[in-house]
Amino acid sequence: MSHARSEPEVHSRRVSLHIGASPEAAWKNVVRHWLERIGTRILQAKKPAAVVTASRSQAYFFRSRLLAEGKSLLAVKFLSPPQLRELLLRDGGQRVPLREHLRLILTVTAEEFASKSTDDKTVLVAKSIARDADRFLRALDELRAAGWTFDEIESPALREIAARFEQRVHECGFTFVHDADRAARAHAQPLFSNLLLFGFDAAHWPLWPLLHAATLRADKATVVLSDPRDEARDLDEAWVGTWEETFGPAEVIPGTNGESTASSVESLLVPASNVHFVIGRDTTQQARAIVALAAKFLADSHCERLGILFSGPGALPRLVATFLESAGIAHNDGIAHLAPSAFDDDAWRAWLELQQTPRLKALFRLLRVIEGRIFDELPVLKIEETLRRAYNDMLIDDIELLRDYCANGSDLRHGNAAARELEKIQVLPENATLAEFLSHTRTIFSKLRWREHWNELERLSRNWSDLLPGNFSKSSYLRWLRELLGAPTLERDDLGLHPYARVHLLAYGNAQGQPWSHLIFAGLNDEAWPALNDELAFIRDEQIDELNRQNKTLNRRASKRGRQGEGHCSLRDGKTLLLGPNEQRQIRRRQLFDLVESVSTGIAASASLYSEALPSRIANPSEFFSWLYFNTHGRGVSQQTLHSLEQQTRDWLKDWSPVDAQKVDSISVGRTGYAFDARRQLRPAGEYEFALRSPLDQEKSLRVTQWEQALRWPAIVWMEIFLGVEPDDDTGDTWAIATGQWVHRWLAHSVRNGEHRKFVGVDRADEIRERIWKEAREFRERVAALCSGRGKVLPDWWRSGWSNALYIADCLAAKVSDLHDWSEMAVEYSLGEPSLIPLSEKETLRVRGRIDLILARAKSDQSQIGYKDLWVVDYKTGRQRGFSLKELRKKETPQRKFR
Repeated sequence: MSHARSEPEVHSRRVSLHIGASPEAAWKNVVRHWLERIGTRILQAKKPAAVVTASRSQAYFFRSRLLAEGKSLLAVKFLSPPQLRELLLRDGGQRVPLREHLRLILTVTAEEFASKSTDDKTVLVAKSIARDADRFLRALDELRAAGWTFDEIESPALREIAARFEQRVHECGFTFVHDADRAARAHAQPLFSNLLLFGFDAAHWPLWPLLHAATLRADKATVVLSDPRDEARDLDEAWVGTWEETFGPAEVIPGTNGESTASSVESLLVPASNVHFVIGRDTTQQARAIVALAAKFLADSHCERLGILFSGPGALPRLVATFLESAGIAHNDGIAHLAPSAFDDDAWRAWLELQQTPRLKALFRLLRVIEGRIFDELPVLKIEETLRRAYNDMLIDDIELLRDYCANGSDLRHGNAAARELEKIQVLPENATLAEFLSHTRTIFSKLRWREHWNELERLSRNWSDLLPGNFSKSSYLRWLRELLGAPTLERDDLGLHPYARVHLLAYGNAQGQPWSHLIFAGLNDEAWPALNDELAFIRDEQIDELNRQNKTLNRRASKRGRQGEGHCSLRDGKTLLLGPNEQRQIRRRQLFDLVESVSTGIAASASLYSEALPSRIANPSEFFSWLYFNTHGRGVSQQTLHSLEQQTRDWLKDWSPVDAQKVDSISVGRTGYAFDARRQLRPAGEYEFALRSPLDQEKSLRVTQWEQALRWPAIVWMEIFLGVEPDDDTGDTWAIATGQWVHRWLAHSVRNGEHRKFVGVDRADEIRERIWKEAREFRERVAALCSGRGKVLPDWWRSGWSNALYIADCLAAKVSDLHDWSEMAVEYSLGEPSLIPLSEKETLRVRGRIDLILARAKSDQSQIGYKDLWVVDYKTGRQRGFSLKELRKKETPQRKFR
């Protein structure tokens, strides 16, 4: 049952309402007089005066006007809605949670339902919410902002999750922001001596409880309302009607110079000669055209305020701000661009990746950025080398298993030292409570010497982390950490920090309620700018009405007939309108037409010819672009028109660019072109190929595999050998490397028994095969023991790879046993020191390493190895195609590759 309002609140003399269609008229007849009156009394008042605007640009407009007239702004506070809420709730005791905290609590609640519920539908819904809680949280916010409870949700699963979520929020000592706004009305002590509310309309229905509370907390309040227009008349009339129902009828603001107070756009108020259209081939060219238009408008003597409007943040507003900075044009960048937070560095991102996937690749990224912080015993390069060898040995990149393997692996030179160093890199548990996660995080941050990280995390989780019960997943906790400590900040260029400048970069929703001499509507493409009427071609109108039925039902229940009789619509106490998709589209349409009416001198519209998502496809202009073009030229927009406008824009811009760096430097371009041509000439490599003017004095040795790679990718191998720049090791050859190492190791151990350069009889092949099986089984049991020690299971894919390697080793042993014309064999025969093989009088081949297999017969004392006939075998276990002489017959020979 709704609460009855008191009579003083309904007919309050301390609250005056004013309504009009023109922001210029509202400024001249209401706002300026209010500021002048406050300026003469504010020094004697004990409480401050405040101006609350829907956007900061409106406050900047008031300040710039007063500054131009030489009026004082002393002791007048200009507040945004968040700042107003902070003042009203300062002494209330309510704790409004951060959005990051709400998302975490909702995720924890959803994971609890997913793990405990027996209903398959509830489990699927809960898992979907846990994966992306923000969408459902926004829906709950809209419902609560309208004053409805979660009982209005039709789905039982969603309703149950929402109810449990609300309970947990209250258990943590938090109050929802909309409940806090409504509770602020209960404070009777006035906070302001005078209050002015300006620029709020039906788009701000969620702020109605806050604005209502602020009005009651002022000795005197003035509210300026906008006259409803046809595009969203029902919504605006309900907004105005609710204010009038609460505080009495509004006074109509007279128009300036006899202009009408009605809001209706049937044709443009600006002459057609002052309406300009530019089309850029891409985003960069469009940004250049926008800055050129801005410069053209600024040269006009009638240009007082120029607004460049965008649909939101993106590449286009960033480029426009950069070009304005380069052109030296001071502006107010109301959109700004995102910059990393103070904690969002390479080390933080690498740590998050390691915690999310504790694998070798993520560990290497972390080790390279924290080398000097925690490691004392072993350099990072040695640790990486040891871990790579361990990984190639066991083919499992789990950090805990690799650490155990290094600690138990006697064949790794720095295995024990690397294991001790890796003990400093801890991993969070897979599931825990919030308090347990924070405790582990504090220990980890302490070892990483991240004191600032922990101080900020502790501050944001203080007094409520122990109140959130239940275990939840590590991925949800890491997502919460990333949102808290990695939240980006807004940055602007040096010339974009001028709120009183003539040029303003704004989102179209923040440009209302203020007069403009010129406006540029930028990026008017369907894929970037909100459409006026969204069409769903595959959904019937009946289905769309059914989808919006709940919103319409709730809004009807919230509305009632006002005190002024039939036609006066207002909302019941404690309720606001629920803005669904249809309502939002109506508001967007009304906002755009309001902006068109607010322009006095010139309008421009820009768009891209081609789509950013699909550069080969022409991007359709938005409906608003087509409406502007039709009202200016009396005809529609076709693809031929777009091409013609793009050509005209290109001819108009020519080679002009606002960025000095884009000017052509003939010397730099000439050098670059010469180097480009030199690298493609058939001649020996020189300074333009590998940047060495003369050969190095030291000799370089290449492995056989490096020579094979050099014949295919000479530049990459050259950078690795001479510059020490190695490519990413994630080449997809891990299976081949591991299989080869396992086969080589099992064969070597089955033959040598620890003795190097030992020849055995070929007739012992069956014994060798048995030893191979024994070696392979022992290796598998060893890896399985490492997994079980950490509570993990040996993966099936590993068992499959192990079986494949064992099959290859057994086949090799079987093949050798069939070679009856050879008597002896040696496996993994080491050459020892580099062996020098003379090729000619001036050329010598230096060879070192190990030979996979040597078959021998006919003992001889004259041979260094002891046999007359030798057969050197190099077997490929990784299915890698070796280099053959056929490469020499191809058009591109190895000699040409090196040139």
